[in-house]
Amino acid sequence: MKKYLFSYLVICFSLGIYFSENLIPAANLRIYFIILFFCLFFSQLINSTILKTLGFCIQFMIVGFLINTTNKTTHTNTFELDETAKVYQVILDNKYKTTHKYYKFKTKNLTNNHTGLIHIPIDSTNYYPKDTLIIYGKTYPLTTPKNPYQFDYSAYLNRQNIDHMIYAEHVLKHSSNHNHWKKFTVKSKDNIREKMKEFGYSTETRSIISSMLLGDRSEITQELNDSYVATGVVHILSISGLHVVMIYIILQYILKPILWLKNGKYIRIILSLIIIWIFAFYVDMQPPVFRSALMISIYYISELIKRPKNIYHTIALSAFIILIFQPQYLFDVGFQLSFSAVFFIVWLNPIYKKIYQPKHKISRYFYDLSTTSISAQLGTMPFATYYFNQFSGLFLLGNLVLIPASFFMIVGSIIAILLLSLDVNFSLFTTIFNFYIEACNSYIKWLSNFDSFVLKQLYISSLTAILILVILHQLRPLVLKNSKISILLILGSILLIQAYRFVDLNRIRKSKEIVIFQQFKESLIGVRNGQNLKIFSSENLDSSLTKQYTIRPFEVRNRIINTEYFHIDSAIIHPELYKSKSILRIENMSFFVGQDLNQIPEKTDYILVRNSSFKPENLDKLPQIKRVIADGSNYPSYVLELESILKTESDSLLFKTSEQGYFQIKF
Repeated sequence: MKKYLFSYLVICFSLGIYFSENLIPAANLRIYFIILFFCLFFSQLINSTILKTLGFCIQFMIVGFLINTTNKTTHTNTFELDETAKVYQVILDNKYKTTHKYYKFKTKNLTNNHTGLIHIPIDSTNYYPKDTLIIYGKTYPLTTPKNPYQFDYSAYLNRQNIDHMIYAEHVLKHSSNHNHWKKFTVKSKDNIREKMKEFGYSTETRSIISSMLLGDRSEITQELNDSYVATGVVHILSISGLHVVMIYIILQYILKPILWLKNGKYIRIILSLIIIWIFAFYVDMQPPVFRSALMISIYYISELIKRPKNIYHTIALSAFIILIFQPQYLFDVGFQLSFSAVFFIVWLNPIYKKIYQPKHKISRYFYDLSTTSISAQLGTMPFATYYFNQFSGLFLLGNLVLIPASFFMIVGSIIAILLLSLDVNFSLFTTIFNFYIEACNSYIKWLSNFDSFVLKQLYISSLTAILILVILHQLRPLVLKNSKISILLILGSILLIQAYRFVDLNRIRKSKEIVIFQQFKESLIGVRNGQNLKIFSSENLDSSLTKQYTIRPFEVRNRIINTEYFHIDSAIIHPELYKSKSILRIENMSFFVGQDLNQIPEKTDYILVRNSSFKPENLDKLPQIKRVIADGSNYPSYVLELESILKTESDSLLFKTSEQGYFQIKF
């Protein structure tokens, strides 16, 4: 217990943050928690180890609750947004991924003293962090998802303390802060990318160098990214703890001559750590880099002060320090993936040593590499499947080649950046490095062709993910100690996973629903009968992003095994439903989806208004109907006119998907 005590305390601290975020929204409860905190403090005077441990755990939970609640209160003070265009003064901060229309920056809005995400039209001007702009534009609130099970982008931005959007129409004044560190790093990265083009580095080589050492993945093509995702090695493309560790190893090798000096061992560690932190600041303290730099620092500082090194305390202390300053990082996918991967690499390692210990150095290297890859994949699997609904069975073949290869990618990238900084065009090195990167990418593209080993559209609940983590955690005491408690916990977890899956599948198979999705300028209807889905759309969905971002989340959550696509005007007769050009009938519900009111049947429950095709006053003269649904294909002005006509004294018959989101009826 003592060996892992701090780890348990950090888990309790994290639970406090979670409860503050999801279960106990009332801010006035802080008063009671402060009182309880002091009560528990005095309870430590009791001479009981169990009570003291329990008291510490509860105190850490309360501290997590208070820190996150205070953090939310500081950044979520309410304010009114005026959507009319006006002049705003802003200071740019972190740069976000540029779209084909806008530069995007996290920005401090000095007009209302809040943090927003500004969209600046792309022109010939270069903008950098800490530049001050006076712009003419509009502010908008963050919008919640308008379709079922979609990614909540507003929650993602809120956790970065962004609470509104700014769309600049004109930049009236642009003042640069030439001396700020952030501007220097961004400009230097831009210069490196420009020189890489000039010196003949291929597009793939530039994208690898940018992603591994500059923290910028914008040049990676979608095809290449998909190949790395399919083979389970996408972490190679993102600047991560793996890269930081490799850089530290390279530094230790380069600084090896220092060992000849007095106290050279300590000097080498200190210099290496200083360079690692300079690198962390250079890439804007991205969470995986910050986490890895912190863990390396804690681990080797323990060596400097001659304290016993405990890797579990190192992991826990790193998480604790990060969460004290940024409690919202607990909900960051990268934070969860990186800490879970590191923990299970360390936790499961004794199992592999007990099973088999290679005698030869080469076989030991590949055995350790394989077991490390398996542990990392197992540790991240619950989170990756929960968030991304995919698991790659190709991860071992991908990692066995790409992890060693990525070390030489890092070495080559460092050499390339040094040559670029010295303005040296070494064409032979450029040709060799281009070939090496192309060979690595070709292997990954070839491996990704075996897509039958990639499980897609997987759904697991948060409960299932937690139970899988419990099973993984109990593997070690089961194998090393033959623990009976571990057997019970593993069997119990498996039973609960199967029971939840059975109940969820049974619910889905027995249910039916119709969903009118919110789709900008288009009409989109989904009819689900159990695990079968029929989509009626006004657009061609063969290569549409609508499939990926609107339909796919719905398919995944409802465990859909068969999806059929039809044009919205098509006519089909099926045991599940009747669909003509104008009528959609399922069970006892009748929807009018046509564009000519003269064709409306006498008994109609719902009317779908699309393409602003009806005169609003004609809808008010229809027989009694339950609801009129205006989807995203209608003009906003038309919807407003429609609402004014259909509004009654108490309520409105009109349902607006553009504001209220998807319309759903379950049977």
